Amino acid sequence: MVRDRRILVANSLYHLANDGGVTVMAGQITVLQATFAFGAFETGLLSGLALLVAAIFQFVFGVMSDRRDPSRFLPIGIAILGLGSLLVATATTFLTLLAFVALSRVGASFYHPVGIAWIGREFAGESLDRSMGFQSAFGDSGVILGMASGAVLAVAFGWASPFLLWGGINLLAVAVGLWLVRGRPSPPPAHADPPDYRGMLRKVRLWLFPLALGGAAFNVFSTFGPPLLHHRFGLADDVSGVAIALWILAGALAAFFFGRLSRRFGRFRTLAASYAGVAAAGFVGAFAGHPALVLAGLWTVGSALFLTYPALFSFVSEASHARLQGAAFGLLFAFQILGGAIGVFAAGAIAVALAPDPASQAGIPFALIGLLVLAGFGYMVALRRRLDSRPSGVPVAAPPL
Repeated sequence: MVRDRRILVANSLYHLANDGGVTVMAGQITVLQATFAFGAFETGLLSGLALLVAAIFQFVFGVMSDRRDPSRFLPIGIAILGLGSLLVATATTFLTLLAFVALSRVGASFYHPVGIAWIGREFAGESLDRSMGFQSAFGDSGVILGMASGAVLAVAFGWASPFLLWGGINLLAVAVGLWLVRGRPSPPPAHADPPDYRGMLRKVRLWLFPLALGGAAFNVFSTFGPPLLHHRFGLADDVSGVAIALWILAGALAAFFFGRLSRRFGRFRTLAASYAGVAAAGFVGAFAGHPALVLAGLWTVGSALFLTYPALFSFVSEASHARLQGAAFGLLFAFQILGGAIGVFAAGAIAVALAPDPASQAGIPFALIGLLVLAGFGYMVALRRRLDSRPSGVPVAAPPL
C-alpha cells in the first residue's frame, strides 16, 4: 500500500511539472505577442507546431515504454522538458522561440503515454478511476500554476522568467520522483508472444475521435482565451491569463471528484454530459457580450472538459492489454495532441481569414470549438446506441452505464 502511494505521488508530481512547463506559454501569450510582434495566425502556428512535435513522439515513447521500467524512463522526459524550458528563455526572435518551444515538446511527449500507462498497470481494478482522477487533478493543477505564473511573472519580471521557473521545477520534480520510488521498480510484464498492435488499435479506436476533440478544446480555450479577454474586453495581460487559469482550477476540482461522479452517474453518462457542457462554454465564449458571462461559462460547464480525460483514460486502460498500455496511450495521446494542433492552427487561420482585427477575431476560435464539441456529443450518443446493440462477446468492452 505504501509502495502504491509513493508511485502515485511520484507520478502525479511528474504530471504537475510536465503540464505546468507546457502551459506556461499560453498564460503569457499576449505578452509574447507584443514582445515578438505576432498575431492570431502566428499564435496558432506556435502552439500548433509544438503540439505536432508532441504528437509525433507520443506514440514512439509509448511503444518504447512497454519494454522499459516507467519509474526510470519517465524522468528522462521530464528532465528534457526542464532543460528545454531553460533554452526557450534565451530566444531572441519569433523563429528561435518557435524552434526552442518545439524542441522542448520532445520532453513533454513522455508523460502522457508513459505516465498514464504506468497508472493503468499499477492500479487496475477498483482503484483505477480514483487513481486516474488523482493524477489527472495534479496535471490540471500544474496547468493552473503554469498559466497563472506565466501571466503574472511575465508582466512583473519579463517573459523569460516563467520559462526559467518551470525549467527548474521540472528538474526538481525529477529529483523528488526518483527519491520517492527508489528501490521500487515497476518492470513491464514479460510475454513471449509478439505484441498485437492491430488488435490494440481495434480495441481503442472508438475513443480516438473524442480524445482529439478534447485536445482541440483545451488548446483553443487556453491559447485563445487570454486574447479573447484582452482584445475584446480590454482586460490586462496578467488578469486575462489568471482568469483562464481559474477555469483550469475549476476543472481540477471537478477531476478530483471524477471517481465519485463515475460511481453515481456512470462513467459513460458523465463523459457524454461533459461534451455537452464544453460545447455550451464554447458558444458562450464566442457570443457573450460581457467578460463575466464568458468566465461564468468557462468556470462552470466549461470545467467539464477535465472530466473527459480520466473517463477516456479508464476506458482505454480497460480495453487495452497491460503489455501494450504504453502503445495504446501513446496512440491515444498522439490523436489528442494532433487534434489540439489542428484545432489551434485552424482556429488562428480561420479567425484571420474571417475578421480584420484582433477584437473581432477573438470569438471565432470559440465558435469553432463549440461546433466541433457539439459534434462530439452527437458521436457519444450514437456510440452508446451502437454499443447497446452489440451482441454479447464483442471484444470491445461496452462502457458502463
